[in-house]
Amino acid sequence: MSSVYVAKALASKYEFAGRTWYYDFRELNNQFDEDNCKKLAENLLNRYSKLTKDWDAEKNSEWLCRTYLSAKMIMTATLQLNAIEYSSEKNLRLVVPYLAYYSLLSLIRAVVYTLPEVPWDNGKLVSISHHKAINLAFDYISHLDRDISEKLKSFCIKVKAFRELISYRSPSSGDENIGSIDEIENVATILCEVAQFNSELLESSILKNAGQETFVFENKFILDLSECEIEGELFFDREDACRLDYLRRKYPVSPNILHTMTEGHVEDFFGAWVSKEDDDEVFDPDNNWQLIFDIP
Repeated sequence: MSSVYVAKALASKYEFAGRTWYYDFRELNNQFDEDNCKKLAENLLNRYSKLTKDWDAEKNSEWLCRTYLSAKMIMTATLQLNAIEYSSEKNLRLVVPYLAYYSLLSLIRAVVYTLPEVPWDNGKLVSISHHKAINLAFDYISHLDRDISEKLKSFCIKVKAFRELISYRSPSSGDENIGSIDEIENVATILCEVAQFNSELLESSILKNAGQETFVFENKFILDLSECEIEGELFFDREDACRLDYLRRKYPVSPNILHTMTEGHVEDFFGAWVSKEDDDEVFDPDNNWQLIFDIP
């Protein structure tokens, strides 16, 4: 039996915004009005239904890729945020602005990948510009609360400015002008939960409207997500190829983000960054997986 089926069978259920959820939100239900969340859920389900009522193998494959990427963005951001703590302790302050900004950008992308009106464009969505991704994500979140969305966006743009200051101006005063990022974990958690919120609604719409015969994960999509060319350099990720093929064989329909994170994939994802030397002083990527999201 697929680990996704097992996760669903053993999962607890949580009531929020007039629906039952697999995920126990930490911030979404505290930061945003429940009625607004309910209205957005209903609106998003209507928008997803335009896709899922005309579902086919290609759409099924595309959205498996999009949900898988969103899950990886959350794991990547978790790794980066944990690295910030380690870097600060070791006086590697130079890397903190980079880690902070790219952790947020990863989560912004996780949200954007779940938006039905944003085209996949044969995989070009993966390289969406920073500016466009930020605008799309926070325009969407503004439907929950415009003021909160503006505050979150302003924080992300501020952190982007910190990164660009270090990158482009190489200040002689070091990080003297870099402000506080103390709220970054809270902002990151909200972004994770918005992506999870969307993915649960997508999964519900697919299971309600799509035919079983469309639940096919086409090999072309697996290959496109497992290999890439950047600046003339070819890269192949055998781990992604293995995990995507597992979905093809065992659960070829887009699960929500939480259930996309199988325990084996999570262990291998973080384990890939474990030091080859037995040294208690080095960064431990296996520490605090659940910093911003309940990664299994």
